Amino acid sequence: MRKFLLCLLLLMFSTDSNKTGAETRARFLFIGDIMAHQQQLDAARNKSGSFDFSPQFKRVKPLLENEFLVGNLETVFAGTAKKLNYSGYPMFNTPDSLTYSLKDLDVDLLTLANNHIFDRGAAGARRTTEVLDSADLKWIGLGVGDVVSNDSIMLENNGIKAAFINHSYGSNLWPKSNDVHLNVINEADLTQSLTRARALSPDIIIACFHWGNEYQFSPSIHQKNAADITFNNGADLIIGTHPHVLQPIEIRVSSEDNSVKAIAWSLGNFVSFQRTLPRERTCILAAEFVKDDEGVTRLAKISIAPLYVIAPGSKRTWVTYAGTDENTIGKLDFEGVSKTQLRSTQTIGQAVLDFLGTGSEADEYGFYTVWDETSPDVLPKSRRKSPR
Repeated sequence: MRKFLLCLLLLMFSTDSNKTGAETRARFLFIGDIMAHQQQLDAARNKSGSFDFSPQFKRVKPLLENEFLVGNLETVFAGTAKKLNYSGYPMFNTPDSLTYSLKDLDVDLLTLANNHIFDRGAAGARRTTEVLDSADLKWIGLGVGDVVSNDSIMLENNGIKAAFINHSYGSNLWPKSNDVHLNVINEADLTQSLTRARALSPDIIIACFHWGNEYQFSPSIHQKNAADITFNNGADLIIGTHPHVLQPIEIRVSSEDNSVKAIAWSLGNFVSFQRTLPRERTCILAAEFVKDDEGVTRLAKISIAPLYVIAPGSKRTWVTYAGTDENTIGKLDFEGVSKTQLRSTQTIGQAVLDFLGTGSEADEYGFYTVWDETSPDVLPKSRRKSPR
């Protein structure tokens, strides 16, 4: 009997010791609009007539590999049947092979609720979901067929369960079809989406919105109202796209329990052929969450890697790292980039850092801290009007 009690005590002590101080940390990366203008199609076309988009992402791939990555797909895979052609703006239709490049970047989730999802009608939107399914790329933002609202999905990253929702302010075209349904931003739909997200019993809830006014550097009233509704219904992080330029990152601390929530009002373009500044300037946002030994999950860190879309030729487009840290730059592939172009990207990188709230040295491979729970005052109260 004594041996049994001793073993039981040792087992209890060992279990408590393993729990004490044990934390789970997971990092989620977010990129802005993934677009495919005609110049990008031309650059991706091979002599055989096939398309390869991978070279356009070659210079940022080291920052994205083996990470949990979420991006906004602002094009469709409508195919070329029924006399359809591949095209860029204003009615996108991109070759299916873009999915190979996105898989190569280790993309985990694509958001489809945006104003271009119906560029090729309901059939084009539906085929887009089928192509993504075939490529084993997770997606959210549309309801298809009998599923009226595909507005919540839960994915796990390093032991932390994240529920995602995705809504858009609207669409450029509204096809007359009951087959495909777009998740839109209004109070009723957001509340329902977040209710379903909470029902999944996640550790965190992340809302991805396509919203705001194009080319504006500050969030609109519509964005602010939607953010308030979203946070009041349990979201922990909001990621915005659509304005095609960067908007500020905001940290909110609850006066009730000191919990922290964050909004990236707009990440701008990830890749496009919009050639004027500051539409070429963007960033990768990294949000790190920590779950303690009691199962409570909190936001611990926000960091960014500044990027720049560079066009060294009339048809070529590269997304390149635009940071200011010499050691990091040396690790990335800048073959074919002149010293003048490299200095330009560094200057642009510093402008992005200044606008989003940090001028510090790189604290990790390619990323700069914007906010950290150990240094909560890193994010400044005032910013420039634009990241020029």
